[in-house]
Amino acid sequence: MPTKAKYRFGKNSVVRVAPIPSGSIAADGTVTKPVTGNFKVLCLHNSVSVGLENGTIDLENFCTGGKTVSVRDGTQQGSLEIANVTWVEDDLAVKILEDAAFSGSETGGWVYFEVQPLGSGTGKPIYDLIVDVLSWRLTTPAKGTITVEHQNLSVLEGPTRGVQA
Repeated sequence: MPTKAKYRFGKNSVVRVAPIPSGSIAADGTVTKPVTGNFKVLCLHNSVSVGLENGTIDLENFCTGGKTVSVRDGTQQGSLEIANVTWVEDDLAVKILEDAAFSGSETGGWVYFEVQPLGSGTGKPIYDLIVDVLSWRLTTPAKGTITVEHQNLSVLEGPTRGVQA
């Protein structure tokens, strides 16, 4: 009998976002995760991508025979991309992102993201990210829904892998 391939449907994913108040950022830059009640579900997007890239440094020495060898340097850079979001003026998650983009303070644009690829539930995977919302663009078409783009989301920390409690 053939082996059935494993797969998951993205429709079960949950993306939640919470503001990071300045009082929850320590002097050393450490951020305290917001309480559960401060997270709002970002349900008006159609895709999300979370990624991680390890930094490298090139070495050329006698041990490599003069060849250039790339080795990890211990740095990591996370990425987060969300597709256009349907704009609704009273959607709290959309408002959190808009407020972050419009903030004029150094840390006012910081938000906390939770990406739950298999949905909410004990033991399911979760990826936490601290993100600076650097851009916001509202598009009002002659036909269709009003959307918002957040093309420049700077990941400050994460993604941090975990499981939901």
